[in-house]
Amino acid sequence: MHHEMSLRPGPFGKIADGSKRYELRLYDEKRQLIQVGDTITFTCTSDERSVMVRVVSLQRFDNFAALYAALPLTACGYTEETAKNADPRDMAQYYPLEKQARYGVLAIGVARVRYAIDTLAGAFAVRALTSADAPEMLRLAGSNPLYYRYMKITPTEENLTADLIALPPKRTMADKHFFGWFEGDRLVAMMDLIAHHPQPDMAFIGWFMVDGERQHQGLGRRLVHEVLSMLKQEGVREVRLGRIAGNPQSEHFWQLCGFADNGLGYDTPEYHVAVMAKVL
Repeated sequence: MHHEMSLRPGPFGKIADGSKRYELRLYDEKRQLIQVGDTITFTCTSDERSVMVRVVSLQRFDNFAALYAALPLTACGYTEETAKNADPRDMAQYYPLEKQARYGVLAIGVARVRYAIDTLAGAFAVRALTSADAPEMLRLAGSNPLYYRYMKITPTEENLTADLIALPPKRTMADKHFFGWFEGDRLVAMMDLIAHHPQPDMAFIGWFMVDGERQHQGLGRRLVHEVLSMLKQEGVREVRLGRIAGNPQSEHFWQLCGFADNGLGYDTPEYHVAVMAKVL
């Protein structure tokens, strides 16, 4: 079962970065429906960013005093410093004491939903890319001149490093999986994969590129197939991507992978983006 909740910017940021592992709520009728294994989408009240988490534990208490005594407060949104003066009575401003007495309170243990990228490791080592990988990313990018001709930019370590943290609207870094396939120290392929975008049960391939020396051997299609199989296991219903219209190489490749234009393209100042989709 999937649930929707709102969070103020501070708590939302801590859920998104993984430092807040318990969400504290009344054990009211809505929260009584939550079970371990369910998912929750938290939406930030200030800007509508959202992050999906999985419920890993549920602990019910009579009141927040009992909860504060039982759980590590640094996992509940406090820092080491603020935890020293944490007072459960402060929660009464959000949940009046009479409601605490009526329902009790709940600590919802959560973990960010991340895709199992490590399961993709077969003939290659697979890991997240960082700024330290920029030289290898640039080498691989430089082996794909047609792509950058249509992008109308020249790859540099700076713009490739910027891609490592680029996000679509309303997403957070908790959703971003920018990873590469390595053969020894050599980067063979890389992908930017956004979880839960544009819907909770969808994923978006922001970027996929194979070393020019390894193309036309079926490698790219095999790696994409492995990613799609992993996403299906993760419960993803549909995968989307955006390609630059007019690039025949890109269009042909993604069609071979089973993607088709869905009519949701859009224009940028430099080019038209055609959105493609594949139902898993």
